[in-house]
Amino acid sequence: MLQNRQLAAILFTDIVGSTAMMQKDEQAAVSLSKRYVAVLKQFVSSHGGEILNDYGDGSLCTFSSATEALRCAIEMQQQFQMEPKVPLRIGLHVGEIFFEDGKVFGDSINVASRVQSLGIANSILFSSEINSKIKNQQEFNCVSIGKFHFKNIEEPMEIFALSNKGLVVPKKEELTGKLKEIEKRSFRKKLIIAMIAVILLVVSFLIYKNFSTTESVSATEKSIAVLPFENAGVSDSEIYLSDGISQDIINNLSKLSSLQKVIAWYSVKSFKKTTKSVKQIGDELGVKVILTGTFQRHADKIQVTAELIDVSTNKILWGNSYDYALEDVLSIQSEVAQNIAAALKTKLTPEEKREISKHYTDNVEAYKFYRRGRYFLDARTVEGFDSAELNYKKAIKLDPDYALAYSGLADLYIYNPRGLTQREAIPIASDYANKALLLDSTLGEALTTLGFIQSTFDYDWAKSKVTLEKAIAYNPNYPDAHKFYGNLLQYTGESVEQGINEIKKGLALDPLSVNLNYVLGRNYYLAKKYDSAYEQLKKTLVIGPNFNLAKGNLAYTLLAKKNYSEAFEVIKQIDRTGTSKTNYYQGATLSYAYAVSGDKARARAELEKTITEFPDQTPYHLAGIYVLLNDYDEAFSNLEKAYEMRDLFMYLLKVDPTFDSIRNEPRFIALMKKMHLE
Repeated sequence: MLQNRQLAAILFTDIVGSTAMMQKDEQAAVSLSKRYVAVLKQFVSSHGGEILNDYGDGSLCTFSSATEALRCAIEMQQQFQMEPKVPLRIGLHVGEIFFEDGKVFGDSINVASRVQSLGIANSILFSSEINSKIKNQQEFNCVSIGKFHFKNIEEPMEIFALSNKGLVVPKKEELTGKLKEIEKRSFRKKLIIAMIAVILLVVSFLIYKNFSTTESVSATEKSIAVLPFENAGVSDSEIYLSDGISQDIINNLSKLSSLQKVIAWYSVKSFKKTTKSVKQIGDELGVKVILTGTFQRHADKIQVTAELIDVSTNKILWGNSYDYALEDVLSIQSEVAQNIAAALKTKLTPEEKREISKHYTDNVEAYKFYRRGRYFLDARTVEGFDSAELNYKKAIKLDPDYALAYSGLADLYIYNPRGLTQREAIPIASDYANKALLLDSTLGEALTTLGFIQSTFDYDWAKSKVTLEKAIAYNPNYPDAHKFYGNLLQYTGESVEQGINEIKKGLALDPLSVNLNYVLGRNYYLAKKYDSAYEQLKKTLVIGPNFNLAKGNLAYTLLAKKNYSEAFEVIKQIDRTGTSKTNYYQGATLSYAYAVSGDKARARAELEKTITEFPDQTPYHLAGIYVLLNDYDEAFSNLEKAYEMRDLFMYLLKVDPTFDSIRNEPRFIALMKKMHLE
C-alpha cells in the first residue's frame, strides 16, 4: 500500500509533573490541561502546523517549516508564563514521517520525543538538524548543551536550547530523559565497566582461540538449539530470569540471516532438566550444534556459563563464564550471541551487529517485569494471561518506550481477548503492535502480529503480505512469521505449494510446536491432500494428545477419505464442552459427520442439541453443517454472523472444501468480495 511520506519539522510538548499534579489536585490539573490544549490549538494553527496526537498533557505536532515550529514554541512558552502557569517542555527535530491508516510513523518522531524528554519546564530543546536551518536567523538565540546518547539511537546527538528572553536553558546536570544508561553513570563507573569489558573480551578471545583452532562447524551446517539454562541457587520465583536469558539469546541469534536454523523457545523448553544426550537432542531437533548453560545468582551478582557443543562429535566448540552485576544482566544475551556467531564463523552485516547489540530497555527492573510477563504468557492459562498483562504494564510504567512490552500486550490480546469480543479486542492488539513499531520499526514480533491482524481482521491481504515479508526479513528465524505468511499465500489462492513450504519452514524452526504441527495438517486438508493431512494430524496428536483442533481436523480428513468409522471414533475423543469459542465442539463435529455420511435426520437432531447446549459456538462451523443439509439460508446467515464478528475461521473461507458446493452462489461471491478475496 502506498505511504504518504513527507519531510516535516516535528514538535513534541509535555507538561512536566502532570501525574503528580493530578494526584495532588485533580480539579486544578484538569483546568490547567484545558488551558494548555486551548493555547496549543491556537498557536499551532496560527503558525500553519497540525496537531497529529493530543495526549491531554502532551502532543505531537508537525510543521512544514522549522522556523514556524520554533516561533510557535516560543509564543506558547511566553503564554504559559502568564497565570495560571503551565510547566511545559518542548522538543523539536526535522525528519521524514509517513502515514498509514491515519497513523503517523517514522524514526524522526522517536528522535523528537527523546529530545523533548531531555527538557525541563519552560525550555525549548532541538536537534542539530533544526539548528542548521535557523542558525543564521537573528531572532533565535541558540546555545549547545552538549552531546547525548539516547536510547535506541546509535550515534550521540548534539542538542541545542533556545536562550531567548524568558526561556530556561537547562544545565547538563539537570537533564535526564530517555538516555542510555551510559549517560547516567559517573565517569568512574564508566571507566570500570570499560575495563571489565576489555578483560572479558580478551578472556573470551583466548578461550575462543583455544577451542576454535581445533574444532569448527561446516559453513553449510549452521543450525543451533539453545537449551534452557540450568538454574543453580535460583528460587522458583526467579526462573523467569534464567529462561529469559535463554530466550533472549535465541531471539538475537534468530536475527542472523547466515544461520540456517535457530530452534524456537517452545521446542527447546521441553528439554529443561532432560536426561537425553546432546546427540539425541540434536537429532530430534535437526540441528548441528547445541548451546548449554547454567545460571547462578548470588545476592546482586550473576554468574553465567555457556558451552557450544558439536552434536556429531560431542566436542566443545566454544565456552565461557561470565560474571555480572545484576544491573548489567541486559548485556549477557548480546555478548553470548556475538561469541556464538564468532565460534560458528558467521559473518554479520552491520545491521545484524547493531540488532544483536540492541537493548530494548536500559531499565533492569522494567526488563524483569517484561520477562515475568513473557513467562506467564507462555503458560497459556487464564491466570497466566492476567499476570502477563499486569507485568507488561509495570514494565511500560517504568519505561514507556519499551517496544517489546507493547508487542507482548499485542500478543496477549490476540491469544486471550480479556473477556472482549474479537471486534473489541483486536483493535487494542493493533494499537499495541503499532506502538511497538513506532518505537522500533524493525521489531519482527510486532510486525508478525500486525500482519496477522491485517489479514484475519482487516482482510487487507496485500498490506498483510508486505508486513509479513518485512517480519521475515528482519527476523528470518521467527516461526510465527512463516506460519502466517504461509497461511496467507494458501488462503488467498496465491500459491498452495509456497504456502505449505512456508509452514514447513516455521515447523523446522519449532518442530515440537503443537500449533505449527496442527496448522500444517490443517493446511494439507484445505489443499485436499488428505493422506498428508492424516499423517500430519496423527503426528500432532502424539505431541499434543488433548489438542481438540487437531482432533476436529483429523475427523474432517477421515470423512473426506470416506473412512467414517474411524472418523466417529476420533469425534468421540473430542471434548464435549470445548474450551473456547474457536475450538471444535464434539456436538457440531458429530452433526457434520452425520451429514457427510448421509444421515441428515441425525445431523439435524445433533445440530439442534448442540446449539441449545452451547449457543456461543463459532457460526463458521455451523454454516458448514447447514451447507451439507442444503439449508443455504441458514448457512449464509451464519457466515454473515461470522464475518461481522470477525470469526477467525473466516480466514479459511476461500479454500475450505466444506463450501465448494456454494462457491458460485451470488451470496457467496458477494461475501468473498467483502473480504477482498474475489
